Amino acid sequence: MKNIMNAVVLEKIVEMFIIMMGGVIACKTGLIDENTTKKMSNLLLMLVSPLLIFQSYQMDFNIEFFYGLLWTLLASIIAFIIMIVLANIIYKGDDHRLSVEKMSTIYSNCSFIGIPLVDGILGAEGVLYLTAYVTVFNILVWTNGVWIMGGGSDLKSAWKNLVSPAILSVFIGVFCFVMRIHLPEIVSEPVQMIADMNTPLAMIVAGSNLARTNILKSLKNVRLYSVSFVRLLLFPLTSVAVLYLMHLEFYISFTVFIATACPAGATTIMFAEKYGRDARYASEIFTVTTVLSAVTIPLLSMMSVSLLG
Repeated sequence: MKNIMNAVVLEKIVEMFIIMMGGVIACKTGLIDENTTKKMSNLLLMLVSPLLIFQSYQMDFNIEFFYGLLWTLLASIIAFIIMIVLANIIYKGDDHRLSVEKMSTIYSNCSFIGIPLVDGILGAEGVLYLTAYVTVFNILVWTNGVWIMGGGSDLKSAWKNLVSPAILSVFIGVFCFVMRIHLPEIVSEPVQMIADMNTPLAMIVAGSNLARTNILKSLKNVRLYSVSFVRLLLFPLTSVAVLYLMHLEFYISFTVFIATACPAGATTIMFAEKYGRDARYASEIFTVTTVLSAVTIPLLSMMSVSLLG
């Protein structure tokens, strides 16, 4: 079973890397530009991903799945508490870049990269469990994240951002799941078709973003490697240890692991621009961790399957 899962994980990651290269080629050849990429990203975040999340709940109510969702929620909360505490210990001082590093290491690209990864490896059940992690992520990124980047300012207005399509799709999906409400096939089929666009669209957008960054220059910044170590190795390995001790069902533990193993999220770049932090440095962290994650995620996945499976 573990060997089969290892093979599936590696296969799916390679497939997504190939699609990502398609995005790089499309950008380099002028097929898509920065404006197109932004629109594709908005389409992904506002329509495609929320529909994928909603569709993951369109299954027959199962009390085990419901309890699994609650256990994933608990595991996600514990994982975030540990990462926030460790980040506050690691990143101390007056350096203006510390806030960017702290947020980059705590908040991964669990939605943009995590959803297609989990969907490709575990399918709808994995996506269903991942929504619990994404929910905790969204609540904390708009509270703790605002506190980190804004120095405690603008915290009240930040709560308004919690009403996003991704969060709404979770609550609507859970309601339909518990109440056993299923969309008629004539509606469900086109919704599923749009949801199926999530992985290829996400990887093409990621490839396009990578194509427009000076990766070689970023890779020469030694400080980025310490941040990458925390985000891509220390935090995922810590989460694996905690999940191992919790003895959770494999789909739950592996889903939370994948979410913590993802590279730094683009949210940090957006927050850096909003609160006057070093947005360029945030972009470099995003780029380098995304590139390195192509190596770290497969390697850590092999290990986690052996421990958690």
